[in-house]
Parts: sequence; C-alpha cells; structure tokens
Amino acid sequence: MNSQFGQALTLTSTGTGPVTISAAALTGAGFTISGATFPVTLNPSVAITLSMQFNPATAGAASGQLVITSNSSTNATATISLSGTGIPVTSAVSCSSASITGSATDACTVTLNAAAASGGQIVSLSSDNAAVTAPATVTVAEGATSAGFTATVSSAGSVQTATLTASANGVSKCFALQLNLGHGTQIYVDGQTGVDGSAGTILSPLKTIQAAVVKANANNVKSKATTIVVNPGVYREYVHISRMYNQTSAPVTIQAAASGKAIIAASDVISNWAPESGNSSIYSSPWQNRFGACAVPAGWPANFASIALRTEMIFVNNTPLTQVMSRADLKVGTFFVDEQASTLHVWPPAGTNMQTALVESALRPQTLTVSGRSNVTVSGLVLRHARTCINQTGANVTSSSNVLIDSVQAVWNNWGGFGVFSSSNVTVQNSIASYNGGVGFLSNRAQTTVFNFDESDYNNWRGAQAAFYEWGMGGTKFFAMRTVTVKDHFSYNNQGEGLWFDTDNQNITIDNATLSGNVTAALQIERNEGPITLKNSHLCSSGVGVNILTSENLTIQNNTFYNNGGTNKFQAQIYLAGTPGGQQITNWQTGQAYNLVTTGMVMSGNTMQAAGTGQFDFGTYLSGGDWSAFASTLKASGNHWHDLDTTNSFKIPNGKIVNLAGWQSAVGTDSDSDWGPPATSPADDCAAPQPSFVDFNVNVDNRTYAMVSGKTVVNVQVNSFGSGAVTLSTTGLPSGVTATISQPTLVSGFATLTLTAAKTATAQTVPITLWAVGSGGVHSVTFSVHVVRGV
Repeated sequence: MNSQFGQALTLTSTGTGPVTISAAALTGAGFTISGATFPVTLNPSVAITLSMQFNPATAGAASGQLVITSNSSTNATATISLSGTGIPVTSAVSCSSASITGSATDACTVTLNAAAASGGQIVSLSSDNAAVTAPATVTVAEGATSAGFTATVSSAGSVQTATLTASANGVSKCFALQLNLGHGTQIYVDGQTGVDGSAGTILSPLKTIQAAVVKANANNVKSKATTIVVNPGVYREYVHISRMYNQTSAPVTIQAAASGKAIIAASDVISNWAPESGNSSIYSSPWQNRFGACAVPAGWPANFASIALRTEMIFVNNTPLTQVMSRADLKVGTFFVDEQASTLHVWPPAGTNMQTALVESALRPQTLTVSGRSNVTVSGLVLRHARTCINQTGANVTSSSNVLIDSVQAVWNNWGGFGVFSSSNVTVQNSIASYNGGVGFLSNRAQTTVFNFDESDYNNWRGAQAAFYEWGMGGTKFFAMRTVTVKDHFSYNNQGEGLWFDTDNQNITIDNATLSGNVTAALQIERNEGPITLKNSHLCSSGVGVNILTSENLTIQNNTFYNNGGTNKFQAQIYLAGTPGGQQITNWQTGQAYNLVTTGMVMSGNTMQAAGTGQFDFGTYLSGGDWSAFASTLKASGNHWHDLDTTNSFKIPNGKIVNLAGWQSAVGTDSDSDWGPPATSPADDCAAPQPSFVDFNVNVDNRTYAMVSGKTVVNVQVNSFGSGAVTLSTTGLPSGVTATISQPTLVSGFATLTLTAAKTATAQTVPITLWAVGSGGVHSVTFSVHVVRGV
C-alpha cells in the first residue's frame, strides 16, 4: 500500500488500415495510466505501450476498469477489468533515544501505513552495526498499525553510528542511532579488601555491592551514568536497585570485573560441626531457623508431597545435598532439618573433612532485584542459593523498562532462577538459568521482551522430589506476554517442560531453539490467543515434541521433531490436547474474554522422525467439534514424516491409528507432504552438551496412584548425566504392601515399580518414597498411593 506497482499494456493495430484510438477512460481508486496522449492513430502492425500503475491508499482489494474507444470495425469499445490488493508497508521505524552512551537498551517502534490484516504483519529487522542488535522480526498484531521491539546496545569503543532497518512487503525504513563512549562514573567493589564508606575507587573499593548501589543512586539523581565494577569473590548479600524519588534516566550498570567470577550468594557459611554418637558419618550443628513450609500458590493443586514446599538447601564444598524429611532417611549425600530440636543433620560425601569443608546454607530468599527502574544493565554476575518459595524467583526485574541482563548465571536456587515481571523492553541474553529447584527463567506480563542465546537446563529438581512436573516448572516459562522474541534458546534435561507459553500470550516468535531431553514436553503451547510462531528449531527426546492445548494462530515452520514420546503417558512429536469445548481466558490488558479452541494452525516444512516404539508423529485425544475446528482450519504443506517403527504413526480421534494417507484424509490438507527418513539423522543436532555437574535424576509418571484389586504400577525413568549406575529402593510401605522393582539397578532407562497389597492390608492413602542411590549422589521422589486390599 502506497507502494506503486506497474504493468505494461500493449495496444496493436492488427487490421489492413490505420485505426484511431480516440480515448482511454479509467475508473477505480488507485489506478493510473500513462505512456500516450489521445487521440492517437496506429498504422497496420504498429503498437503503442501504456503503463498501468496501481498505487492504493488503503489496504484490501481494489477493482477498476479501462475502456479503450476507437474506430475499429471489430472492437470499437474494448473493456479491460483491473484488480489489485493494497497491503500494509513500513512507514517508519524509530527509537526513544537517538543517542546512546555505553551499554543500554533502547525502546523502538515500527509503524505501518495501515492496520495489519488478519494474522498480523511480520516486519523484518536488521542492524548494520554489531554493537546494536534487534530481534530478526517483530509482528504487528491484527488491526494494529505499530509494534514495539528492543534494540540492545553494547558499549562502543569509539563514537559511531548504527542504522536500524525495518522492512515489510518490499518497503524499508531506517533509523540512525548514535553510539557514544561511556564517560560515567565507575564505582569499584571488592569483598576482600573493600570498606563500605570508602571512596569506591579502584584503590579504595567498597565492600558490598549494595553500598555501591547507594552511591550509584545518588549519581542517578544528578543524571550521571554509573558503572559498578564488582571484583571476583562471593558476596553474601541481597542487592536491590529500587524505585526512588527524583530518579532520572541516567543508566546504572552492575558489571563483574571477570564474567562468572563475581557471585551474589543468598547463603551463609555454617561451622561448629560435631560427629554424632550413633553414626560418626553424620554431623550436626545448631539450627535456629524456622522456615517451615511454603504456602501452596493460589489455584494450584495441593496433592503433592510436602518436600516440594521446603526451602532449605545445603552445599558441602559446592556439592548440593538432597533434603530428607526424617532423620531415619539420612543417607550419604543428604541432610535433615530438625526444627523441633533446633539441629541440622548432615551426612556429607565420603572422605569429607567437616572441620575444613565449606558448608553453605541458603538463608535469604533473594539475590538481586531491579524494581521500578529504567536503563539498568546487569552483566557477568552469578546469582545462587536463593531460598525461594514455590513459584517465586531468586532474582528478578519488576515494573521496570529498558533493562539488559547479559551473561548472568542464575543457578542452584531453591525454586525459580531469574524472573521478568510487569516490565517492558527487557533483554536477557547470553545467560544461564540451570539447576534450579523449580523453573529456570520465568516471566509474566512483560512486553517487548527479548530472550537471546540463553540456556535453561536441569531445572525442577525440587518439584521432582514430589513428582510435581506441571504448573510452574520447567526450563523457561512465559505467562501473559506481549511481543516476545526467543532466539537461539537452549533447554536441556529439565524435569518438566523445556519451554512453555502458558495462557494469554500474543505476538510470540521462537526461532532456532534446541529443546531436548525434557521430561514432559520440549515445548508446551497452552491457552494462547497468539499469534505464536515456532521456526527453525529442534525439539527432541522429550515426553512430547510440542504439546498444543487450546491455542489459536500457531505457526510451526521448518522445525525438526525427533525421538519424542514413547511412554505410557507421552506419545508424539506433535500432540494436540486441551479442554473439550474450548478454554475461557481473559486478556489481562483489555479485559476481553475469549473461549479458545485450537484453530488457525499452520504447519509447513517440518521434519517429524519418530525413533522408538510407541512414539507417534501426531497424536490427539480431541474429537467431535474440537477436532473439526482444528482440522477445518489447519493449513499444512511440505512436511516430511517418518517413523522407524511403523507407517501407522498418526493417532487421530477415537484412538484410530492411520498412515500418512489417513492423516491427509482426516485433516483435508498436507497433501504435498511425504513419508521417508531424513537425509541425515537429527540426533547430533539434538544432543545435549556435556553437563557441568555429574548427576542423575529419577522420575515417575504420576504424583498420585490408586490401587485396583490391590495392585498399582508406577513407571520409573532414570536419566544419568555421567554418574553411572543407580540402585532403586522404596520406603514408607505400610503393613501388608510389598514392592517389586523390575530393574533395581540401571544407568539410564525405564523400570516398573509394582505395589501389591495383601488381603489384610488397611485401606488408606500413604506417601511412598522411591530412592535412587549412586556414585553421583542420592535422589528421591515421593508420591501418594491409595491402598486397596488385595483379593
């Protein structure tokens, strides 16, 4: 639209005498003609060429008519129908700041010359300077004329210019951004040599990061940019950059002098250890804390073991110990907090000298908070040991804007690693959120947010202790987000979902993600209006490749799905689930209510490779109107399907299992897709890197079980990450109940735990704990069983 398109029209005299064209009359908005002045006479075989131009001012279909009048004896009046379609194009791109000093983020907006059509308008973005990065695309929502995105600026070594370019439908617009050398104040922090109250210079540093923040805040009020340089060391404090009176837009940066060497720890060191008389391998120390159990979040289920509600963590020489709920359960590599006796009991790894060992206990619930601020950068820090409660994060950005989180590690926190809440123009890049007890990265109600080249691995160990794999768990979870780009993201071996968009997410792009080895799903798309686009990604070796639950306007394009499913509970590369009849949600911004049904899905250019028995390429339990709504709006093409085990790899309504032709018939699309193995195995692209911590995990398929005729079967999965074989056993069996494990020792793989009740057993519901013990430590999972007497 407002982009001119031309086409040539040739008029030729085909008779034996001259013909005179007296006029060319044109109707229709946006159409023009040029190239001749009438009247004009054409001798035999002579032609003239007219230039037809279409330059619409509004979006949508347009029509017109060209009437040629002449003295021709065969066609004195020739009528030519004209048609065209006006499409939105880029009219402008701009950022809030045209000049940036040092590292920062800039809030930018791309504008179209008319409202985007159905499905939204994708606008391509680029930068000609490596110091300025932007997402590859931004989507202008249907009916809107603009969308925001964040430009991330790295500190420049010289004064220079970067040009941002936005392109849509062949029209590009640019914005020049000047990068200036940072001349702000530097404040130095050194936990070993520093003294709070000193000048904060390189020769006279401060001792704590928070003291430096106080100085930086004073500079901010004077509009003076400040960089806090944190020397290597462990800083046992809580750092908060909070809203303050008369704050300005002057940037504040907290930067590790050496990336990954400055650690904010929510733990303190515990000493005064004494061996216990009953077992000299167990040590005890006074414990005065009364943390108790966390509250179950509102709306969450409560039928899981209480171990998931605890927050205590103990680390011995940087090795985490596993918490147990009674002194009788203590084993090598575990600890027990006896609040009644005010005593902490620890059974450290063999060979540990507890008189010289570094023993750390998580005591504070948070490490770092940025709240109510703008133009803040946090770079190179390690954030660990936060004693966070369930569904909370140890570090977070809240109610803030223009924030850059770069090369930060949020690791070994009791629940969430790093969170972004109710904020805008936040970029999280080159960062890691791994080995957290719940979720790695968590974000809620954030707008124009970029997650670029981040990693979230081995999360939800605390939830897994209670067989709690759903709700707030997994590698990375987003809720109620607007305009988010997740690019070059990695999520490996989480005991939950790898990546999860849960409820009321709009304008989401996932590009070049690798999601592998996740217990429930590589990717879960649940209760979203969309649009959401997944492209150029690998989803592998997880419970499900992508689990789609009552979500609209999902595009799945040019991805590889490999080796997902194959358990009794999780089945397919692509699985369609959800609430029968739709799911009611409310848009948090507008208050508009939606009844979501999975419709408007596009699936093209993907490779699906089922690689194990019991895996499907596609599966669903939907039927009736829900299936009809999905199938009738699905647009699928150019996909490559294969199953190493069977050609009948599509599970459609009513449990019917069909081949590719049956799938094509059932959905009425995907007719040009094919069946056959990929040219090269996707296995290498899906493989997780070598873990930094030798470990294993153990999972079961449910958190509650009910016996039938005195018997129930628990499906067990063990995953080893370089730790070798583990041995399985159980505790908590009530009188009259026995346990049989099909494979009591294994490295990685599946086993079954069969629980059998005798006729004399008492009907009751009891917690039972499955233990996995190996050279890599000890892990447990506690679930409840409703015992029914045997027959």
